[in-house]
Amino acid sequence: MKARHIITTLFLYPALALSQSATAVRSIMSIDLRDTTSRGFQMQDIQCIRTSRVQVGANRHWMLHVETNNTEAPTTDVPTDSIHQIRVSRIEVPENPTVDLRIMQFNIREDKQTEPDYNTFTGVRAAAITEMLRDVKPDIVCLQECRKTQAQYLATAVPEYTQILFPKDGIEKNGGQRDVILYDNKKLRLLSWNKFWFSETPTVSSKSWDASTPKLTIYARFRSREDSNKDIYVYCTHFPPSAPEAMGHAATMIKESIEKKVGDEKTVFVCGDLNLEYDNAILGPLKEYMHHAASTALTSDGVKAITYNGYRDTNQKTLDHIFYRNAIVDTYHVKNKHYQYGTDCKWISDHYPIYSDIHF
Repeated sequence: MKARHIITTLFLYPALALSQSATAVRSIMSIDLRDTTSRGFQMQDIQCIRTSRVQVGANRHWMLHVETNNTEAPTTDVPTDSIHQIRVSRIEVPENPTVDLRIMQFNIREDKQTEPDYNTFTGVRAAAITEMLRDVKPDIVCLQECRKTQAQYLATAVPEYTQILFPKDGIEKNGGQRDVILYDNKKLRLLSWNKFWFSETPTVSSKSWDASTPKLTIYARFRSREDSNKDIYVYCTHFPPSAPEAMGHAATMIKESIEKKVGDEKTVFVCGDLNLEYDNAILGPLKEYMHHAASTALTSDGVKAITYNGYRDTNQKTLDHIFYRNAIVDTYHVKNKHYQYGTDCKWISDHYPIYSDIHF
């Protein structure tokens, strides 16, 4: 697959960035790009420069996406002066993207009748989640902690989605937690799917290392109905919590599965509740091999945007992630506004849905 390379530049000082127009930012940064010629980057290699703003913590920065075919372009930060620097990364994307999709990651939180009614799925969350899906209209949704009864509810409430699902205990007649991929059958045709557990016996429900419960990944290959030459692979996963050794193996197993099943040139997304913050070293295999949607999207809520609430305002973490290869990611957003889908439903889950608009 032919690919172009995108060089991403990021202002470090938001006060200056916000005082400049997009045109002025392009002009300033272009001067600095010319100064990097000794590092292997030539101005004549630039195909276009796009500008966007990105949220980084409490601040907003200008981000430039510079497209180039120069495979020798630098891949580390290039300091320029005391005002800003160029952050450089190489992202391979399809040369002629023809397919547009919206992909979502969402830990739906299993339905526990022992919880207060306002936190149970059957209490108020089911209707709110249904409204959220109809509002955001994702084409692919990766769900975790979805019990059998919840999957059955969604099959009726949002019949426009076809389901791929498998329980973590490996017993389909049981009602326990499942990983689920919902997809729009009008846009995508399922070619194949499979699963593996994070253990030393990955073909059967099992746990290894320091994991306290079995966790699995389901992955599927889809073909676009709009362009039959375009396939996308989707991995839906849930890392074992509080188990650093098992988590490390999980990250490596997903990377190795992609290398074997997908290869380096196909479009692939990994969506999951990874129970890890973005800067945790355990995610190294995924961060080295893939790109994070929050750090590369043209419009992004940022890699530190809260995705977990634990049903408390004080228990905020970033545990859900979207990684990818060989795609263009336009947006990364977190649906974290309380009471957005009903005045009696503050949280639709103990996690917030995250989603991206993608092209491939």
